[in-house]
Amino acid sequence: MIQKIGYACINTHLKPRRFNDCRLNSVYKYGIDYLRDKIINNLYLVKDILLWNIQNDIYMYRVSSRLFPLVTHPDVINDFDWNWKQDDEILNIMKDISDIVKSHNVRLSMHPDQFTVLNSPNEKVVKNSIINIKYHYDILKRLSGNDMIIHAGGVYNDKESATKRFIEVFNKLEDDSKNMIRLENDDKSFTTEDVLYISSKTNIPIVLDIHHHKCNNPNDIDIQTYISDIVSTWKNTNLIPKLHISSGRDNNFDKKHSDYINKKDLSHLLKVMDTFDFDLMVEAKQKDKAALDIMSILKDIP
Repeated sequence: MIQKIGYACINTHLKPRRFNDCRLNSVYKYGIDYLRDKIINNLYLVKDILLWNIQNDIYMYRVSSRLFPLVTHPDVINDFDWNWKQDDEILNIMKDISDIVKSHNVRLSMHPDQFTVLNSPNEKVVKNSIINIKYHYDILKRLSGNDMIIHAGGVYNDKESATKRFIEVFNKLEDDSKNMIRLENDDKSFTTEDVLYISSKTNIPIVLDIHHHKCNNPNDIDIQTYISDIVSTWKNTNLIPKLHISSGRDNNFDKKHSDYINKKDLSHLLKVMDTFDFDLMVEAKQKDKAALDIMSILKDIP
């Protein structure tokens, strides 16, 4: 049974408010306060989104990976006498968000961007990926978040070696970061079976993306085959399994997301997860509207 429903980043009801990014040359042109203002805007928007979510019975949310633009950039670190971890105004807003998350039992997550590739054969990419993992952990920890979702990475013409590299790099991460990481199957490289194998070597909980499984299932294996194993990867956490749902925009195998979730896709997910409790992240173009739509559909299901 679905316990919590959530969505990612953008709240369409609060537009035209939006998350601000920042260019490095703008920081040099206008000063570090220009970047601070962007970050403070982003944090206040997260706070207001969470309050809106709670008013609408939405208790799961994915924070934008670009919440704190440029703070890990070496030029910002080296050329400016400023660190967000020592900025009282920023820390106070983060504390307010943390209090909301804890008092309302919100499940908060982040999803590091596509440049976070732990299994890259390029040492510089791996080094930057580890820095990015630490950045996401630092943010989530202060916001009382739970889940850092990552993908296994690229295949690089040798999936066996790529898998081995991922396991080796992951096992070298700090324990705090490792304990917050969840591994998601993707739509072209690492299948559900692949990530379950990685989990067996690392104890990473698996976030099943059921649409990715549909798009990347070369052996045409029914997802039901894997459900018990996926659920069991969460046994050493204090959390119930988390799943992603999306629908193809133009057809069932389209990797591009539709505006809303197809009712048949939702029915299929409910069927395969029939005996388990889980939290559901909605990945659809209409974001909060798509989450509310699913909540409305569920009210009509006995």
